[in-house]
Amino acid sequence: MKKIVLSSFLFLTGIISGYAQTYQPVTSKNKTYLATVKGLSYTYANGMVTLKNNGKYNLGTVSIIAHSKADSNLFGIALFEDGLERGSTHKAAVYFTKGLGKDSHDIPLKDIDQKKLVLSFDKATRAE
Repeated sequence: MKKIVLSSFLFLTGIISGYAQTYQPVTSKNKTYLATVKGLSYTYANGMVTLKNNGKYNLGTVSIIAHSKADSNLFGIALFEDGLERGSTHKAAVYFTKGLGKDSHDIPLKDIDQKKLVLSFDKATRAE
């Protein structure tokens, strides 16, 4: 009975995970940057990123980028520029664009396959 329940759970988890965004881990080797983002967590839902600062530092600027597994010309960014105090939670909209250079244009959220997005930290700076 336990094996049936466990295999059913693993099967459903595999199906559900195929319908969600991917959160890319931090790949930097910079110790200062790693200490800055340690304790930061974020979630994405319907064009909004919710960022929680449970780290050791007050932050000045944080940006989270998104790209698509299905469309290499799609780029999204969520900017948190007003400062993030320790223990705080903030929300920001993700602005999506498509194209390169002067051919770049905004894309409405309804035109994006949100299940194929890959999100990652782009920048995080400490506040003074």
